[in-house]
Amino acid sequence: MFTKTTILSLLLTTSAVFAAGPPPELSDPFLDKFVGDWRVERKMGKGGVKQTSVHCEWVLNHQFIEFHYGPADAKPEYEAFVFIGFDEAAKTYVCHWVDVFGGKDSELGRGKIDDKLLAIEFKFGNGDLTNKFTFDSKTKIWTSLIHQQEKGEWKTFAEEKWTRK
Repeated sequence: MFTKTTILSLLLTTSAVFAAGPPPELSDPFLDKFVGDWRVERKMGKGGVKQTSVHCEWVLNHQFIEFHYGPADAKPEYEAFVFIGFDEAAKTYVCHWVDVFGGKDSELGRGKIDDKLLAIEFKFGNGDLTNKFTFDSKTKIWTSLIHQQEKGEWKTFAEEKWTRK
């Protein structure tokens, strides 16, 4: 049972958090380059190349950039919502990847930007996954290289090439 002191402490803490309000908008020139509509060519492992669309925009008080995979596709084979933001306390990027495969493989990814590369790591029980986004400032093209660990060995899961629509 809660004591009066516990309840008062919770109320004061909650009030202080809400009084502070949300943080200022995230200003990130690297992530800004994702904003817009993209045509994405995806090669899965040893399979063929598939086309999809991705729409990216800032959401939630400019705290996250949202990727929507498949919004312009008539019948998308794959659809996902991806949210990338910055954890100021940990000084790392966070990535929430939610897709048609459901909650079983939904993990929080963490990463850092190193010059022209955003590398996000996901820790799964059956093997880790890394997604490295690279931006070519001359061609204005994004590439994404996804590696997955299977039985201790790293393998290419997918390669993507993003061009503006």
